[in-house]
Amino acid sequence: MKTSPTTSREERVRAALLDVLHAQWRELGVPFQAPAFEHPLEVIDPEALLWCSLHFFGSEPRLEEAVRSWFTTNRARVNTQRLNTLARRNEQEPAEAARVAAWRSINGLRRLVTRKHVGLAASTPASLHLRSRDVLGNDCAAYLIVALLGSPRGVRCRDVADATGYTYRCVADTAASWADAGRVRLEHGFCTVLDPTPWARLLRCDVADVVTVDWQAAYGAVLEYLQTLERARAAGVAAGSPLLDAAATKADGTLQGAAAGVAPERAPAIEALRNAIRAG
Repeated sequence: MKTSPTTSREERVRAALLDVLHAQWRELGVPFQAPAFEHPLEVIDPEALLWCSLHFFGSEPRLEEAVRSWFTTNRARVNTQRLNTLARRNEQEPAEAARVAAWRSINGLRRLVTRKHVGLAASTPASLHLRSRDVLGNDCAAYLIVALLGSPRGVRCRDVADATGYTYRCVADTAASWADAGRVRLEHGFCTVLDPTPWARLLRCDVADVVTVDWQAAYGAVLEYLQTLERARAAGVAAGSPLLDAAATKADGTLQGAAAGVAPERAPAIEALRNAIRAG
């Protein structure tokens, strides 16, 4: 039977998303075979990656086993409070019931024996969040410094709070304490690191290679688009309908915004997702 254009589009976007997930997990130590991107991956957000991966539990058994193994090994480096907040926000959504249940399942297990070996994360900019937590602890300070290194011109504390799930007060108080110590400049909620060199040395990275992305927004946009395509396929909507074109434009715009205007070659995972959506 001939595959419909709507189905082809759905399969293409789904495959691109899974390629990105596998590539990111590989950077965090999971021995996955994944496509090699031409340029280094953007900084990975572990909670956003885990939350997105939960969507595929049940349909992607190898991914599920890997996530469970990685989480068991790295539980102390995961901000479970942030994931619990995401679960609470989505528990009333019927489409999210399976993902919420999957999170509560793995979070409730203290020990898990699996066959999937998990190694060390790569020493690349992609794993910067984990290194930051190892040094600064698993709280908003670790997120804030990565955001500052990824945005030399500064960041809004409100944007960091929105992207991470921490309260604005938590982020602003951390920035204020660093300002008092002479490490950052803080003006009307806008924070700029004064000298990134000591931080970069401490976290073993080159500031020029640090590219941060709002992965929570990016993954959410792609999954929402996939759900739109799934509903359209079930309803027999034509692939070229204005409804689907509008959904694709919306998802692409969110992905572009999530990378904050970074050049495409510096955000290869985002660009791969955008290409899959724009292919029509």
